[in-house]
Amino acid sequence: MLFLLIALVTIYRPTATMLIVVIAAVSWLVPARLIRAETLTLRTREYVQAVRVMGGTRKRIIGRHIVPNSVGTIVVFATFDVADSILLLAALGFLGLGVPAPQTDWGTMLSNGVNFASNGYWWEIYPVGLCIVLVVVALNYIGDALRDSLEVRLQRR
Repeated sequence: MLFLLIALVTIYRPTATMLIVVIAAVSWLVPARLIRAETLTLRTREYVQAVRVMGGTRKRIIGRHIVPNSVGTIVVFATFDVADSILLLAALGFLGLGVPAPQTDWGTMLSNGVNFASNGYWWEIYPVGLCIVLVVVALNYIGDALRDSLEVRLQRR
């Protein structure tokens, strides 16, 4: 994904909208595969087969058994994907390929701080780097907490 973004940024003038659209257009592939695999696994479980044998409709099987058991996986992956997108945008900004000058992002701010670090202003890189790390870790913890609260298999025990 980073290679595609770097290629597009070198061809077109980067804007925040273009970066967001490209990240959204490319990042749905992995969750789609994950959700499909989760759905295929849940479809073969004994309780789904039992509902099917007892005459349960597809709508009931999907709405009552497959979706509730898949929500935790989807939410966790979505929060991890948002954290990955933040890191990706920060990396592009750090390389100088992020959003243009009137707008700013954490990667550009971190890159500017690194330029001043050689002059003795090393402390300018810590607040931005700390913000990036704290937001990414917070999103990961939020995703993990949501998984624990939304996971149907853990609630029934």
